[in-house]
Amino acid sequence: MKNKSMNSKPGKKQRVIEELFKWCKKKNQFIFTNDLVKDVSKKIGFGNPFDATKIDAIEKLPELLIKENYALIHLGSGKHMFIKGLENVYHRFEDIPRDNIIDWTYRKSLLNQYNTSESNILSVANN
Repeated sequence: MKNKSMNSKPGKKQRVIEELFKWCKKKNQFIFTNDLVKDVSKKIGFGNPFDATKIDAIEKLPELLIKENYALIHLGSGKHMFIKGLENVYHRFEDIPRDNIIDWTYRKSLLNQYNTSESNILSVANN
């Protein structure tokens, strides 16, 4: 599993996640709260602690987590957890064979003006 960050300096968000992981590993307690995220974010200088634990692609994880095969999940109620097994959280999408790809023209609809992910998906699906 190749991580884009392996070839570059980790960003602040990755550094926050690394620090959280190191803290959890040291305490042998892999569940942590938003309060810890806020403290670590402040220490690192990461301005949006609410975004710090949102990682939607394996390539955005710090190298340390990939190396140790850990992923970050949300438990709800302001709690998060590092779990072993990247494959349990992230899926590598298969290539789509060329003959399964259908070319179609996008048509604008009334929902375009609302410009949210959900409305855009509904717009595309209904056109």
